[in-house]
Amino acid sequence: MILEKTVELVKSIYKYHRIIPPIVNRVVIGLGYTGVELLALSYSPFLGLAYTLQNEIRNKTCTKTNVAGTLTKRSLSELLDWSYGPPSLQKIIGIATLNATSQHILEIINPYRKLEEDLMDHLKINKNSKVIFIGQIIPLIQEISKITNSITIIENNISEPTSFKRFKIATNINQLKEEELNTNVLFCTGTALINNTMEEILRRFKRKAQQIILIGPTASMIPDILFDYGVDIVAGMKIFNTDSTIKVLQEGGGTKVFKQYGAKYYLIKE
Repeated sequence: MILEKTVELVKSIYKYHRIIPPIVNRVVIGLGYTGVELLALSYSPFLGLAYTLQNEIRNKTCTKTNVAGTLTKRSLSELLDWSYGPPSLQKIIGIATLNATSQHILEIINPYRKLEEDLMDHLKINKNSKVIFIGQIIPLIQEISKITNSITIIENNISEPTSFKRFKIATNINQLKEEELNTNVLFCTGTALINNTMEEILRRFKRKAQQIILIGPTASMIPDILFDYGVDIVAGMKIFNTDSTIKVLQEGGGTKVFKQYGAKYYLIKE
């Protein structure tokens, strides 16, 4: 499993390089995103983010998780282990923790190649390119739709703008015929890590997509295992202002608002 192997790698990096692990300082479960802030020696705080899967906060009780009030007292190792459980708020917290530790590791030791050019220039998408989106990444879809109309959007809870109606829409990949999986570029949001569909997506598209990009704040983890499974580019986000971002999360904001407090980055498989 991708997440379990990535957690194992994180723990081994701390052990091998004798890095003192950070401690959990704050956990915020926002309506849009969940954030975990870690404190590490000699560094500013690191904030990891993960999309708050809406199905996990729709129960009718006022208590959404029984671990509330205890999270900052739990060990980093325990929260990391939550990331590879079944879909739940605990899993979301675990992935946010994994992303925060990944940002710590990327700050200390970073052997990964970063994309220096514009993503669109690197992908070389043209009017004849076929692009599939797993997840409704509206700004990116709008940008690419100016180049090509051969776009498929796979989204379980679609709420597409009127302009998207000219594209093929499906609620899951099983609705596509085998030949429809062939694509020049596949964009997949990090939500696939939360709902445990990532491995199946990569299995289905491994020989069908020329380039696979995992994208979004939820994907902000060290990329080694993702690369091993077939991802070509991991597009994450580093948060520079944790206080302002946490305030946005507390007040129900998402990427559209907190992106001003961070920067996107693209790690490329060698």
